[in-house]
Amino acid sequence: MSPEPSIPRARCAAALAAVLTLTAGAAFAEPQAKPRPLRVMTYNIKHGQTNAACTQPPRIPGQPPFPDCNLDLSASIEVMRAHEADIIGVQEVDRFWARSGGVDEPAAMAAALGLNHHCYAANLDHPPDTHADVPHQYGTVILSRFPILECDNTLLPRTGTNEQRGLTRALVNVRGVKLEFYNTHLHTTAADRLMQTAAIAAVMDAAGDRPKVLMGDFNARPTAAEMQPIYARFLDAWLEAPVATPENPDGFTSPSRLEGNPTSRIDYVFVSADVEVSATYVPIDSATRLAADHYPVVSDIALPGSAVGGGRK
Repeated sequence: MSPEPSIPRARCAAALAAVLTLTAGAAFAEPQAKPRPLRVMTYNIKHGQTNAACTQPPRIPGQPPFPDCNLDLSASIEVMRAHEADIIGVQEVDRFWARSGGVDEPAAMAAALGLNHHCYAANLDHPPDTHADVPHQYGTVILSRFPILECDNTLLPRTGTNEQRGLTRALVNVRGVKLEFYNTHLHTTAADRLMQTAAIAAVMDAAGDRPKVLMGDFNARPTAAEMQPIYARFLDAWLEAPVATPENPDGFTSPSRLEGNPTSRIDYVFVSADVEVSATYVPIDSATRLAADHYPVVSDIALPGSAVGGGRK
């Protein structure tokens, strides 16, 4: 029998060193971070005024108005609780207005829902006047299960003396991923909305490449001209993964009422292209029919794990 061919000892040692290097590299390589799933919701609650029929008591001259006779903030809170969202953008939120019983609604909602981080933006900030005998505010709020690192508001342009609207921003730390989360409520006038979506687009263009979610009551249908700057920058979560129902195949959100189905889609969840959407739905049931004049939009999304620890730009 012929002897086995010999392998030079130096070559053998080099091969062994290469194998050990590859093995060590595999053992100590940084694992790919997993996506961060979360549920988000947008909801216009009309300061807690429900659709229940009632008779409003007459106002006493020289006194602030009575609370709305069909006021029940707990109805909106129960809708939000039922869908267990991690981050919620809420529109038409009062602080200390007489019509809503003088309640600090952002604090009340955060406490009731256990969403311990919130970012409130007052688009209206009034001294005592005919609406309340104490300073009072009206605007939008972001409620979050995750820490909010930054909170600010951009006042949006308007025509004449039309009601001021804004874009609320919260930088949220979602298990190591920094999420730029925006909540807005645009004006009912198309001329205002044209300027407001252009302003939002400018904010987005300057915001860097972090994952983004933009939501709110846009008061415009998807085909409206003013919506095009938004569609040019974001994915519409309903179009990405709609969960249609027989009573609402098109994801309509307005108006909410005790009988009948909604007729238009004006409330949205938008996401940047790096955010995955797995399901988006508009719940229509006895609770959402009663609680407010809009239906909420709920979306299950996932933030990219590759964005863990991402910086400002």
